Amino acid sequence: MNAGIVVAALVTLLALVAPSARLVVARRRALADPPPAQGEPELLEVAFLLGGRGRAVDTVIAGMCDDGRISVSDSGRLTVERAAAHNAVERALLGRCSADWSISLRRVRTSLQFDAAVDALEGALVRRGMLVSPQVKQDWQRAADVQVGGLVLTGVGVVALIVMPAAGVPALAVLALLAGGIVLRVRCRPTGPKVQPTPRGKAFTDRIRTKGPWSVRASGAHPEGVAGVVAVHGAGAPEPDLPFLVQLRKAASSNAGVSSGHSLAKTPSRKSSKSSKASKSSYAASSSASSCSSSSGYGCSSTSSCSSHSGHSGHSSCSSSSCSSGSSSSCGGGSSCGS
Repeated sequence: MNAGIVVAALVTLLALVAPSARLVVARRRALADPPPAQGEPELLEVAFLLGGRGRAVDTVIAGMCDDGRISVSDSGRLTVERAAAHNAVERALLGRCSADWSISLRRVRTSLQFDAAVDALEGALVRRGMLVSPQVKQDWQRAADVQVGGLVLTGVGVVALIVMPAAGVPALAVLALLAGGIVLRVRCRPTGPKVQPTPRGKAFTDRIRTKGPWSVRASGAHPEGVAGVVAVHGAGAPEPDLPFLVQLRKAASSNAGVSSGHSLAKTPSRKSSKSSKASKSSYAASSSASSCSSSSGYGCSSTSSCSSHSGHSGHSSCSSSSCSSGSSSSCGGGSSCGS
């Protein structure tokens, strides 16, 4: 066996083994069970854990529609009926409404997913040990990408060994390792949705979907009503079906192409573009009048509420609010869930 065959085999193996080992370590780190955390997830945290940002926003909208604080028309227009907010995500929703307290349901559903208040839900789940942190998952994805590069180099090396005289056995050995690397890539790649539960989070979601009062689909029997059924099972699950849920599903369907970045939905027509500009200026006026702002670094008690003057004049004020800075707190749905 000449030196060229040995060098080619060693380089090929190094290109495969090192990235594969890094991928295994990154996966193990991402799925490691973290130290125990106190308390159960709250309503909006449950929604985020089971369905991501969209599910959390759907839960907020369903809850506010159910108790009459907002309404949704047959044309998909969201209107504020009573400007009261119980958590940071609800305040963020009200802040997106224009001076006439009205906005497209599709638009508010899209933009609200990337609000800082929704980011805080993700942070709370990471601290509870139920969600893989974005940084850890990014490292996992990077390791998977590097391993793919190693597989490509190994494939090139196998071809080079095959064309070399008397390199049959080393070529077959490297080919077998290449096949093993491909299997490893399939088994160890970052999986599924953008929200990646830890083993503890996965056990919680499996339990809450199938056991206890939170697993029911009848909104009258659920501890959190329609919002609770949407949080666990999605907007298509509550029984009986309600008109605002139909509009919510339509909005979710039209936003299906929205990317994971801070991108908006379809480009509006000229007519809607003009109304959009007017809406932006009205939104600036209404948001400056509100003294409650959403932030991922704030934890707000369930007693804080925003009340508006009659006639939906667009001048809102916050009464009996207790907002304090605290990185470890989060705004959930106001109640914790157990099974």
